[in-house]
Formats: sequence, C-alpha cells, structure tokens
Amino acid sequence: MAYCVKCGEKVEDTAVICPVCGAMIPDTEAKDQSSGFDGYTYNTYHTYYDPQTRAGYFPENEVRNNKLMAVLCYLGILVFIPVFVGDRQSEYLKLHKNQGLVLFAVRVLLNAVERYRGWSAGIFGWFTGGLLDTAVDIVQFIMLILFIIGIVYACRGTKNELPVIGKVRIFK
Repeated sequence: MAYCVKCGEKVEDTAVICPVCGAMIPDTEAKDQSSGFDGYTYNTYHTYYDPQTRAGYFPENEVRNNKLMAVLCYLGILVFIPVFVGDRQSEYLKLHKNQGLVLFAVRVLLNAVERYRGWSAGIFGWFTGGLLDTAVDIVQFIMLILFIIGIVYACRGTKNELPVIGKVRIFK
C-alpha cells in the first residue's frame, strides 16, 4: 500500500492518481531503482514520536499528570501550590519546583533591593551613577526570560535545567 505525497491518503500500489486529491502518484519501482533523491519517501510510515527513544524527556504519563502543577511553579507565589499539594514522588515536578522556588526567591530578593535601596539611593546613586538601577533592571529582564523558558520546558516535558539556576537543589 502506497501513500499520496500530497494528502497522505492510502492508495493502491497500481494507482497513478490519488482518488482523494487528484495528485499524481510517482512510480515507486522506478524510484527505488534510481539513485536520485527528491526529498520524498514512498511506501513507508514515518514515526516522528517513538516512546522508546525519549532520552531527554520525562515519562509521558508523569508529564500529563503533573503539567499544570509544573507550570504553576513558574507563576510567582503560585509556586507554593505545587510545593505543598503536588506529587512528591514525581521527578518531573521536583525539577520544576526547585527551579520555580529559586526563581521566586531571586525575584523577592530583587524586589527587596529595588524597594529598600531608597534610603541609600543618594549615596549609591552618586557613586554609581544609577548603575544599580540598571543592573536590577537587567537581572529582572533575565528572570522574565527564565520564567518563560521554564514554562516551555514544563509544557514540553523535557529534562532540561534552566541556565544559571538549574543546578540549585532544594528538593532532593
């Protein structure tokens, strides 16, 4: 049984035209004998997802059961919902709880620096020329990017750690 290269529908091996979309079906015997490559593969079924070769991913059922909790880990104070209620045995959720808590702690620290630097802003501002404000803004922007990357990793179910903070372990 062959497949149409245009619509993917199964067609008889002797078919010249696809009965569904009307596209020409190439002669597979002539194609097999030629050494040229035109980017098409005929008479084969491609598996783009093979559960046996998911080396960089967590098990599919673990991701499916904990995906919402993993995403909550990257939404600020909501990180405490998975910490207290989430599955304690899930390695997938442990990774995202660790990273979410570290991001939350750094964010709280940055907010404290930004809020309480006012009493010394005159002294530091005079010496640094506003360098502290710029540094805090840059770090906050980097934190935003890390939050987004963490959500993407959580949704995809990958075992990737976030850059810079991924090695910090709160939950073993």
